[in-house]
Amino acid sequence: MEYTKKQCTLGITLLALSVIPLLHSGCTKTKDGPDGDGPRMGYVTGIVKDRAGKPLEGTHIIIDHSIFFNANITTRTNGEGKYAINVPTGSWYAFAKRAVAYNGKTYSFYLHPDNPTGFGDEGAVRNFVWKLTGTMPEPLSGHYGGLVTLDNFPGVYIEATEIDFLLTPIGPLIDGSQGEAIRLKAEDAHTLRDIPIGRYRLTGTYNGKPVTFRRWNSEDPFVADYELNFEPQIAAHCDNCSALEYYWEP
Repeated sequence: MEYTKKQCTLGITLLALSVIPLLHSGCTKTKDGPDGDGPRMGYVTGIVKDRAGKPLEGTHIIIDHSIFFNANITTRTNGEGKYAINVPTGSWYAFAKRAVAYNGKTYSFYLHPDNPTGFGDEGAVRNFVWKLTGTMPEPLSGHYGGLVTLDNFPGVYIEATEIDFLLTPIGPLIDGSQGEAIRLKAEDAHTLRDIPIGRYRLTGTYNGKPVTFRRWNSEDPFVADYELNFEPQIAAHCDNCSALEYYWEP
């Protein structure tokens, strides 16, 4: 069968019209970004919230190069807790840090990412939530909660792993929520880990008798009912922590 020039032109036109809807549907954005959009080429976007779902304005966003030291891009979230940063070609990780005033002191926290993996200039969506406890994902390490370090008074030799600790909240926690009493033991004999930052009444017992506490490296009296406060930093020792010394008599 022979085709005329007019027929061939009509066939090419119809083919082109049939391809256009396919190209359009292939460019449709996904729905996982803060505004219902997926990753945008060359951009990192996201939203930051607290545990109750409230957007957190002014959160520090850090886009850090995975290879080159001190090579990063930063911004802060807007009033809706959202951010967007243009990233050049490279290998990057996204982090969020928040400074919080509490009980007359200012604490700094890393926030929890919904996706901790790295990305390049193809773009990414990285949302964050402020968690008071939990293990930080790589490339970070440690816990979101506070740390209590324990040291024995000279001459006091007991099985520190068998001390029963009770922490009872005094007022709201650092995020304004109401805390709960925490019972735990120092599994490594030296630390209590991943405690929501707040003020606590600390008591302890060993073999049914009270353990007493005081501030580490101080001349304070030992007390059985100790008010535990976390420090944003104890120089050359720890961050978001409290350092204690304990005493016990049989």
